[in-house]
Amino acid sequence: MKGNIIAIFMNILSVVLIVFIVLLYLKKDRVAPEFRFSALDMTYNAETEEDELLQGIAAYDSVDGDVSSRIAVEKVVLNKDDALAVVYYAVSDLSGNVSKQSRVFGADIESFVEEDDSEVYEYGDGDDSRVFSDITETSEYNTGIYIGEDGQPISSDASTESSSD
Repeated sequence: MKGNIIAIFMNILSVVLIVFIVLLYLKKDRVAPEFRFSALDMTYNAETEEDELLQGIAAYDSVDGDVSSRIAVEKVVLNKDDALAVVYYAVSDLSGNVSKQSRVFGADIESFVEEDDSEVYEYGDGDDSRVFSDITETSEYNTGIYIGEDGQPISSDASTESSSD
């Protein structure tokens, strides 16, 4: 008899815990914020700042409201053939739901090329893309890996590759 009472009590406790967990799950915010873009006539160039890229964009969440202050520029990818820059944005709400969008701007590719150089090289790890006009030049951003026009990685130190043969 005593064993049956304990079993009944444990079953009731289990049901109460399951109901509590289901209620917590259903009340949780699982909807990502929504981006809203307004028209912006801008040309992306070497002097463009992040604040300029954030103009004309807002983000709203159904629970948290306006989350525009949480928008970040994730990366910028230049397409030198079409003279375009694709800017990737990300925003998260207070519950950690993330939304990502991109916007395309015209690009002044010539502003990234020095007067004596004819090629533009881009590298980046997805979080940070940078453009350099001379692959042999070293800088504080130099990782030693560059992307050529064909999209394949090229090394900045060809002597290291040839000496390993």
